[in-house]
Amino acid sequence: MTTAPDSPAADSRFDGALRIATIIVALGLGVYGLASPESLLRGGLAWLAFLLLVMSGWGYAVVRLARIADPDFGLRAVWGVAGYLGVTGALVAAGICSHRMILALIGVGVVGFAWRELTTSVPSWHRVVQGVRYVRTHPSQGALVLVLAIVALVQVLGAVAALDRNPWDDDIAYTPMIKRLLDVGDLVEPFSFRRLGAYGGQTVLGALAAARGTIASVHLIDRGLMFVLSLLLVVGYARERKTPLLWSVTLLTLLVVLPDTSINTAAHWSGLALFITLYRTVGRNHWGLVGIVAAATCTLRQNYLPVVVVFVGLVLLSRLRAARRDASWGEAWARERRWWIRAIAGAFGAIACWWVAALVSSKTFLFPIIGGTWNHELSVSPLGTTWAQKLSFVLWSCIESTPIIVMPVFVIVMIVATEDRPGRPFKALLIASLLGFVLLAGSIAGAAEPSHVWRYAFGFAMALSAIFVIEIGDDESGAIKLVPLGRWLFLASLVFQLVSSRAALPKRYAAVFGDIREAQVIDGHGDPSARAETERYARMQSAIPKGARLAVMLDDAANLDFTRNSIANLDTPGFASPGRPLPAFDGAEEMRQYFVEHEYRYLAFVRPEHSRYFFRREFWLWRVFNDNDFFQMMSAYELATIDSFTELATTTTVLYDKDGLVVLDLGTPLKSASRHPLAGDEPTRRSAWVEELATREHLHDAWSLNSRANVRFEDGVAGLQFVDAGVDDPAWFEIVRPRGPESLRGTAIRGLFRRAHVRVRGATNMHLVIHAAVSRKNVFTRPRLDVSLDGEIVTSAVASENGRYVIDVVVPGTVLAGNWHDLYLVFGSVLEPDKDLRDQRVSRLESFAWVPAP
Repeated sequence: MTTAPDSPAADSRFDGALRIATIIVALGLGVYGLASPESLLRGGLAWLAFLLLVMSGWGYAVVRLARIADPDFGLRAVWGVAGYLGVTGALVAAGICSHRMILALIGVGVVGFAWRELTTSVPSWHRVVQGVRYVRTHPSQGALVLVLAIVALVQVLGAVAALDRNPWDDDIAYTPMIKRLLDVGDLVEPFSFRRLGAYGGQTVLGALAAARGTIASVHLIDRGLMFVLSLLLVVGYARERKTPLLWSVTLLTLLVVLPDTSINTAAHWSGLALFITLYRTVGRNHWGLVGIVAAATCTLRQNYLPVVVVFVGLVLLSRLRAARRDASWGEAWARERRWWIRAIAGAFGAIACWWVAALVSSKTFLFPIIGGTWNHELSVSPLGTTWAQKLSFVLWSCIESTPIIVMPVFVIVMIVATEDRPGRPFKALLIASLLGFVLLAGSIAGAAEPSHVWRYAFGFAMALSAIFVIEIGDDESGAIKLVPLGRWLFLASLVFQLVSSRAALPKRYAAVFGDIREAQVIDGHGDPSARAETERYARMQSAIPKGARLAVMLDDAANLDFTRNSIANLDTPGFASPGRPLPAFDGAEEMRQYFVEHEYRYLAFVRPEHSRYFFRREFWLWRVFNDNDFFQMMSAYELATIDSFTELATTTTVLYDKDGLVVLDLGTPLKSASRHPLAGDEPTRRSAWVEELATREHLHDAWSLNSRANVRFEDGVAGLQFVDAGVDDPAWFEIVRPRGPESLRGTAIRGLFRRAHVRVRGATNMHLVIHAAVSRKNVFTRPRLDVSLDGEIVTSAVASENGRYVIDVVVPGTVLAGNWHDLYLVFGSVLEPDKDLRDQRVSRLESFAWVPAP
């Protein structure tokens, strides 16, 4: 993208006055944002613009300290973000990164911005004049840029105005961590699963938005500030590389209309901005600053670690190998080692304090390699997962690449491109991104959908794509070479991505303008619903003695005052805890004693029937039978904790109980609560507890159709359903039918293919009992059902007159030997080949028992 040439700002006789005016405008934006925390839209937009200038000021301080050339606004501002994160790591570790300290750091950015405006040869006002001049001299191009700017501004307004947060993540964890940081200055959350998996860089960035006095603008940073910085980084790099307008505008349009897959406030656009900045910093050979930016990137998401380390490492190794071509290894190392030392020193200096903060909070600085407060009895990967299943999931994720649906084509073109420059940074980033993606997908195989993989990979995947567009745009002078056919194939893929994104735009912008209209209505008054919720929580917290330690399991712990009490947030009970694991399945009394033992005498929780989202009992009861292994496991801990806390409200002193919010004094029990000792390790006890739960809920057949510790339902088996029931007000396990007044639960079933695969294991003789059925009216026969284990027939059965099967056999333990084995159920006939083989009217599984034989 080309612009009008620079002209010296000092030539203007009004230069000094305009520089001062620019500084005053910046201060005015900050003062207005601080003075009007209840103004969601106007105050929030002013604060966002102010933070852009603050980060630019931080970036200028980095430039002066590093004694390097002042770059474009986007790169300078994100260097400022990296410097800010490097400093705040020490403050978080020391427990002093509170509201006042963050305001002081914002003040540092203001000083840096003023310093640059007063000393630079090209101040901000001059850039504005250049932009206006460019629009006038290039009206068609200027109009196109203005249209993109307006569309981007609408998106930014939507980010500032959006009140809704993700109750799954933001309400229970991310926003409370921001509130905790502002109140007390640390991120010590030993019970927090989400604190365990992140260093906290995104939380500290989020605190920049909340520092003006409101936590309502939770999307202001990632979808607002970092989105704008990402666009500015692209514009700056395109100008630097002299990328043609066609390629630049296509890329910017893609970024602006890209479907939003950031379901929460975790790192998304911030990851993209930091990865582009890391790449550009490597290209400028500022290796000390490379280390600082690399560390800052890692603080956002820990799954960025391998990508960052491999990328920087490959560039340094490639440079060393190139130096070896005309010298010995010793001479080459002597020439290159200074860059290694600077990069490592910069990275270690910037991330070491984040490691200390993570150790203080969660007893680990490298999760999941070092478990820390993680419950070591848990595994994210499902039991019995094979390498073939992991490979299948990785390949599935590669193909289903939302939101960048043409990413497979992008990667193929990137692989065949050639690069000829020192360090080969693009090839290094490509290899690092592919490796990081494979590691990420393999680590969560069976626990998530491919869309989640791409959400975690968005930062480096989108950065890789954006950089490639800019690099190959100018084929004549670019460092990356690609045959013409490849360039046009890539451009066609970009256009196809744009066209495919168009369908979602009307609904997306309708939601954005809906948020903007609501923000206008409440601007200056604040969100009344949020205000009422804050008052509810304040009344509840007032029932707890000031200074007392408090454990909470609440929908929105950000409404608490962390300065009044020492608070531990159970965002996902059972996944992380200090000392021994939370005794979720040992009964309510063990749970009470556990908290007292760790000096949390007071407990606040929300009753499940009043919970807005995360702590609803019926919700988790549904998930324990209708989700993948990871969420079934999570469901067990949620249900056990909810039931224990509900019971403790009947056996201990209740200090507060109103509107679903409950406060208990665990130190004064009225009577002993239940104990539920179960034998075995925690997975065994969890499995036994879930089976007992299913029996209590009259859902044992449904439980028998779920994967568990020794049974895995694989391919050829449909999801759980309930049929043949009729009630007036159906729950998740019931279907309405016109019947009498009686209320009946449905029959639990799982549809079967003609060939259904189940994996089983056992160390003793195991009793296999299967109840299945087939619709004879659809198959016109009584098909045989063969049951085989590891390729050997165990038994066969022919359908009865009403299409029923009962399999009842004992499998010798000598055959099983405690390992996993493949069990296949094969029907002689199910349906015509062109029909749906999973039609529940045709073949279904009604119960599956696999228990030790008596």
